[in-house]
Amino acid sequence: MNWKYIARRVGIAISVIFFVLLITYILFEYSPLRPIDYLLNQLGLAPTQSGGLVATRGSLLGGTLSQQQYEQIVAYLETFLPHGNPVINVLKYIYNIFRGNWGISLIYIQPVTLLIGSALPWTLFVVITANILNFFVGVYLGQLMAYNRGRRLDQVLTQFITVKRAIPIYIYAALFLMFFGFYLRIVPTSGAYGVNVAPGLNLPFILSVLRHAAMPIFTLFFATFGGWALAMRGNVISQLGEDYVTYAEARGLPSSYIRSRYVGRNALLPLYTSLIISIGFSFAGSVFVEQTFAYPGVGSLYVNALTNSDWLLAMGILFIIVVAIAVGMIVADLTYSLIDPRVRVG
Repeated sequence: MNWKYIARRVGIAISVIFFVLLITYILFEYSPLRPIDYLLNQLGLAPTQSGGLVATRGSLLGGTLSQQQYEQIVAYLETFLPHGNPVINVLKYIYNIFRGNWGISLIYIQPVTLLIGSALPWTLFVVITANILNFFVGVYLGQLMAYNRGRRLDQVLTQFITVKRAIPIYIYAALFLMFFGFYLRIVPTSGAYGVNVAPGLNLPFILSVLRHAAMPIFTLFFATFGGWALAMRGNVISQLGEDYVTYAEARGLPSSYIRSRYVGRNALLPLYTSLIISIGFSFAGSVFVEQTFAYPGVGSLYVNALTNSDWLLAMGILFIIVVAIAVGMIVADLTYSLIDPRVRVG
């Protein structure tokens, strides 16, 4: 293994992470939606035309606050937000991120790391399971389509996948929730496990977790397996025209042996990199799925953070997504030469 190559790839990944952190910080810092507006709303306060604050219905505070009281409340709430030199602030933010100090969520009043740490396992379970399923199903269908190219089966599957991929994932999530959750009532419509189940390594809890995760996994699987099928189909067709296939057929090797040991393996190699990277990108799709099924993963946390201007929580989740994609690219890049001897890293 070329250590200079590894160092260069890791350096590029770290540079990408730094750049994304910088961009996300700037976007959230200069957003017209201010976290302080959410905090004031939670206190039941609304600005008046005179510059003060008035307590709205349901507020624990009564009457109208003076300009001085308003300034005192705003000054206190803004202590939660960065101020001063923006360059120093962004460097301080990046420094704190890598130290594990991601701040306090304005919505949940808990450390961001604690919230993400409790939600991340649920998202990883759904995302990894769905990706593994759609990869193997897509590879199988792609081979089936390639070996029957031009026939009725290939045409029907190609048209079905083409139409299916044009529909956004949140449409599938809404349709599946309505049909399987509310009409047929065969799957839960919210949560990660039943309220009457005690969490732990016991059969009722495991079955409840699988039952609650079934629809989010199926939705992610159904929305994405077509891409693998089309990619595998193209790879297999290109491999069937290679000289080694003709030579193997001339030697009298069985067609099933040629397909599995030669064509299938060589067609599968280019998809390996995409499989590793897709796990990171699947976090984006999980946002819509988890929000629709009220599944307590980082996708639901991210939507709540954006809705309520909880920038520290939103930036922490974006950091996790970026790191997942960057790490996936490094792992795929460095391990590809191990599964394909024709590739040499250098």
